Amino acid sequence: LTTAPVFIHPITSCMVPHGEVARFHACVSGMPKPEISWFHNRQPVRPTKNVVFHFDEVTNTATLIIVDAFSEHAGQYTCRAANNAGEATRTSSITSWTDNIKPSFTKKLKFQSVLEGEAVELKCKLVACPPPTILWFHNNRSIPKERRRRICSDSKMHMHTTSLVIDSIKEKDSGSYKVMAINTEGSAESTASLLVSLREEQSANYLGFVKRSAKAHESIDTMAEQRKDRKIRVELSLICFFFVFVCFKQFHLSIVKLTG
Repeated sequence: LTTAPVFIHPITSCMVPHGEVARFHACVSGMPKPEISWFHNRQPVRPTKNVVFHFDEVTNTATLIIVDAFSEHAGQYTCRAANNAGEATRTSSITSWTDNIKPSFTKKLKFQSVLEGEAVELKCKLVACPPPTILWFHNNRSIPKERRRRICSDSKMHMHTTSLVIDSIKEKDSGSYKVMAINTEGSAESTASLLVSLREEQSANYLGFVKRSAKAHESIDTMAEQRKDRKIRVELSLICFFFVFVCFKQFHLSIVKLTG
């Protein structure tokens, strides 16, 4: 016996604030068990970390869960149930309202190590509403706009991306970098270090300098040891001479006594 899918209850629309969980429940009957598909504004919905599908075999209930619902998730949602006997659809909607959001970084700055002369991009992402003011700092000093260092920012709804691009990086660019986001709800910051390494030829020159310095230290140590040895030999010679002189003096006194 086969039966076409039938929705037992209508799918309830929902209204959620930014960042809250949104759920749609669809109770459906049919034999064989219908295959469930979800659509958002007529486009297929794919499961992700933020979008989860679930089907309860006991209650025959299909559930669509949006873990963090934002403005881009607003719109019509359609559940389609289909088997070889037919199909059925039900449509509902999400209405999202915008709460003001304190800046919060979803992708923070990361430590980077680059060679001198290369270009580097420091990049991070954050959530904020209203749009924040973005400030960049190098070793706690504000970074001015200049040709070699460019600050780029982009916004899409409540999502914001900011990056600092440094061309022809120099050793003086090493240090701590901080990005700060500020709006009416508060502020947030992310910090990371940048290490600028010497190129191979520079490293070779530096290693050569270190080796020459080490050799110089070895030569100085060798000369010091040689001087120390000479000093010891001189001291031993003086001691021997004094000992011989004392012995000769004693011998001379003994001869004088015997002949006297």
